[in-house]
Amino acid sequence: MKFCAIEYSLPSKKVTNTDIIDQITSKSKIHLSPKNLKKLQNTMEGMFEKSVTSVRYHRADNERSIQFGIEAGRKALKAAHMSPKDIDLLIYVGVGRGFLEPATANVFQDGLKLKNATCFDILDACASWMRAIHVARAFISTGTYKNIMILNCEFNFREFSNFEFRSLKELEYNFPTFTIGEAATAVILTGSKRDDEYYATFKTWGDQHKLCKIPLPHLREYTDGELRDNIEPLQFFSYGEKIFRFTFIHLCKHYREDPVLTSFNHKIIFSHSASDAMSERVIKACDLGIDKGYNIHKRFGNTVSASVPLGMSNAKEDGKLQDGTNVLIGFGSAGVSTAWCKFKFLA
Repeated sequence: MKFCAIEYSLPSKKVTNTDIIDQITSKSKIHLSPKNLKKLQNTMEGMFEKSVTSVRYHRADNERSIQFGIEAGRKALKAAHMSPKDIDLLIYVGVGRGFLEPATANVFQDGLKLKNATCFDILDACASWMRAIHVARAFISTGTYKNIMILNCEFNFREFSNFEFRSLKELEYNFPTFTIGEAATAVILTGSKRDDEYYATFKTWGDQHKLCKIPLPHLREYTDGELRDNIEPLQFFSYGEKIFRFTFIHLCKHYREDPVLTSFNHKIIFSHSASDAMSERVIKACDLGIDKGYNIHKRFGNTVSASVPLGMSNAKEDGKLQDGTNVLIGFGSAGVSTAWCKFKFLA
């Protein structure tokens, strides 16, 4: 499998921690006393520092989500020296979407004029891109499809966020919302005669589904229990500390127990950008080499399923990801799922 292109597109509005805290303060002051409001501010500053969150990019008022997905796709076609007709499969992997059906991939198949491509969505929270890489490689290896584009358009922040805190207890499940950054990425894959040494492994603990969600109005019809009663439809929540603790333990165990992974001589490591601190902790615990980690949370925030391809594209720009580089990817995602993937990057 060869990476013909890894491209991205970012919105223009640079948002700092201070910007976020100011908006929360403005919305929450009708519910919180001055003392609790100050405590909320101080606590959030400390949590941002702990997660190494600095800036993230969000849409300006005149920007629409779809334009960034199309821009990323066009950039990928240009970088791959391909025309739209060369793509025969499009997989959309973003959590960001405007409707449940049909597949969001249809919008971008039309917008990019990929007339020869069939398309569908893969949705597995932040792990969606990793799942799609695994599926795409299987299709390529069997000759089912030749040129595959994997695209996401992660523009979810203002639609699913709640700035209005009614109590300090809400930090437990609302804080991770404010680390979210927005981005679109597009990757084009095709076959290669060279061995990419690809290997991937996934594990899932479905009983942890209640830790992180974007709920629909009829949530209670499709759940066997939640951690609280007052869950608002279409408001993202994540019990950050709980999900990080669980994922850290199981992600490290997942790696240590796999001899294919532990024997691989990696040169660079990419991970989900939920937190640079979390990524560094996993790298240290698994003795992967802290100098090999390529973390982007501090620069872009948590860009959901776009985090690994955004990191890879930036590493390519920096000259740290080149043809023949041995790549290791470690990933934890809502579900909870853990994933590890290793390959030789072929460009």
